Amino acid sequence: MIFEPEDFVVEELPLYQPSGHGTHTYFAIRKRNLTTIEAINQIARVLQVNSRNIGYAGLKDKRAITTQVLSVEGVMPQMLLQIELPWIEVLWAKRHEHKLRVGHLRGNRFEVTLRELSSNVLVAVRDEMVRLETEGVPNRFGVQRFGNKQDSHLIGKALLKNEWMEALGYVLSDGTAQNGHLKKRVERELEQGSDEEAVMCIPHRLRKLYLSAYQAYLFNCIVDKRLPNLGKLYDGDIAIKHSNGAPFLVENAQIEQPRADAFEISPSGPIFGYKMRQPTGMVQEMELELLDTEGVDPTAFRRVAGIRLPGTRRPLRVLLELHQVVAVDIGIRLCFSLPSGSYATVVLDEIKGNFVD
Repeated sequence: MIFEPEDFVVEELPLYQPSGHGTHTYFAIRKRNLTTIEAINQIARVLQVNSRNIGYAGLKDKRAITTQVLSVEGVMPQMLLQIELPWIEVLWAKRHEHKLRVGHLRGNRFEVTLRELSSNVLVAVRDEMVRLETEGVPNRFGVQRFGNKQDSHLIGKALLKNEWMEALGYVLSDGTAQNGHLKKRVERELEQGSDEEAVMCIPHRLRKLYLSAYQAYLFNCIVDKRLPNLGKLYDGDIAIKHSNGAPFLVENAQIEQPRADAFEISPSGPIFGYKMRQPTGMVQEMELELLDTEGVDPTAFRRVAGIRLPGTRRPLRVLLELHQVVAVDIGIRLCFSLPSGSYATVVLDEIKGNFVD
């Protein structure tokens, strides 16, 4: 749906502002057609620091114009303001006491231009966005969570089921240049050791990413099962308070439903793991039935491929703040905000499903 980076503009909404003193420097960048990691690597080379020393609150899309805050320790704000790189602009720099960590953001503001839509459907699109603002957006994980080849969750599933050669098959079939070194290591280990030892050649970060992708896939499956009314509570649900993220067991759905209708709380779905809070009744049965259909043992999440998966609960829907829906020369522009961890592409999929053939 998006053709140019200018069609997808993202502004990070910080959780807090830097204090103005401390050994770390927070700085905002505006980047174009670069991933967050690519931008960090370029900045690290200029500053002559390890890229791991640069903190960020969240990863931003590549094919977009995005603004986000980063942090680095031991670098003067003035040095950051002097950085000149293609497609990266440093907007401001200010000191703070602590490194910026993943998750330290309130949300993101989006300005998306849909070129496929004409002004003829402006009113209908605006009505649909108002509906999403009222009912909530399905809190699915977006397609970017599943990798360029959309198979990350399949690798994660194979890992979880100890199907080592199945997982390695995906790795060995990846023909990208950056995967060449990993393929050689895996092939060498397969010749000398066991399948499981070859799996352990996959970097820890990648193994965790694959497993997280499968957790995300399972969550999306539960969202689909609970549609179309993601705000409807059942006895045994684990509801989540939107104000602070606190979960609690719904013992009487009829009593709690008015709070869900007011968007104070929402039912949650599983990010499966050995510490995940379990629902009861029919809700638990639905989630266990999904694992059974997938052929996955619920206890498998305790430790797989050297990684522990504690798990958590995630709201089935998320609150959208609508700012504007307007017609522009090249299509229709949507301006809205979402909380941290939510995907604008899910909103666009909702619109696409109704208005794009």
